[in-house]
Amino acid sequence: MVADLYRPDDRGRHSGLILAHGAIQNGKNDRALIFAGQSLARAGYMVLVPQLDNLCKFRLHQDDIDVLVAGFQYLSRQEFSNGKVGMLGACLSAPLVLLAATHPSVSRDLTVVSSWGGFYNINDWLQSVLTQHYICDGEYRPWKPRTLLLAEAPKWLTELLPNALDRLCLERMLSGDSADSVKSNLSPSGQAMLELLANRESERTVDLWTRLDPKIRQTLDNLSPHTRISQLDTKVSIIHTLTDDVIPWVESYKLADAIDSEHKVYFRVFEHFYHVSIEDLLKARISNLHNVISEIIQLYLYIYSILYRL
Repeated sequence: MVADLYRPDDRGRHSGLILAHGAIQNGKNDRALIFAGQSLARAGYMVLVPQLDNLCKFRLHQDDIDVLVAGFQYLSRQEFSNGKVGMLGACLSAPLVLLAATHPSVSRDLTVVSSWGGFYNINDWLQSVLTQHYICDGEYRPWKPRTLLLAEAPKWLTELLPNALDRLCLERMLSGDSADSVKSNLSPSGQAMLELLANRESERTVDLWTRLDPKIRQTLDNLSPHTRISQLDTKVSIIHTLTDDVIPWVESYKLADAIDSEHKVYFRVFEHFYHVSIEDLLKARISNLHNVISEIIQLYLYIYSILYRL
């Protein structure tokens, strides 16, 4: 694995935090992560920021979960570690962090895990992307996903097809070729994927999803916290934003509901900043200053809920 390590400039033993980057091209070299690593090291924490190669390509993969597990094993065994290590994932790395936290070599020793803007059920999230609606209180509500996500999610699903000819045909379709000229060359598995990608009716999505190749559905379930949440045995801190255009905020509500009160140490859905970026809080207007100040305080309490346990 490749990772950046930030340490306090002394010979003492310190608590550690693994920061997992989201689906960004710069990966561990993102400016915000460098700033966070340096700042936490000055504050007395050791910080490991691993490179998650698949997420850099906007893909979810078991290999990145393995990297997070290896990062925990490395950090917790160093002579400069006091044995307390936490994990924080943002956006698409949040579910991977939760899954890594259920690994047998991690779950018994992990101090705290945090999900910032992640999903709970990968199937519900992908269906929300494809139909541009999410379910809340039994109703389908319109949602506008990020343009890059609308382009990359179908490509990623297509890459999961076990048949190479199916993958080639659907890649041609996604690049603009006529679906009619492609459909005749598809296997039943490929046709099921084509129907799903072409569908925009929310009510049909669940039925179309069940027709996907069982291998694809198993791969997706292996990347979804909802399949392993019962194995999570550590403190959990969760935040999301109402304006998130990568993962609908309802996913964090489902995650929070699935965790018992003994393990859930913080949960909040914010209104005044975008996705996993807090710059909007620094652009306060007099008219909503009291709301922004309230959210700044809540953001501090979220960070405190993590660092206090390390």
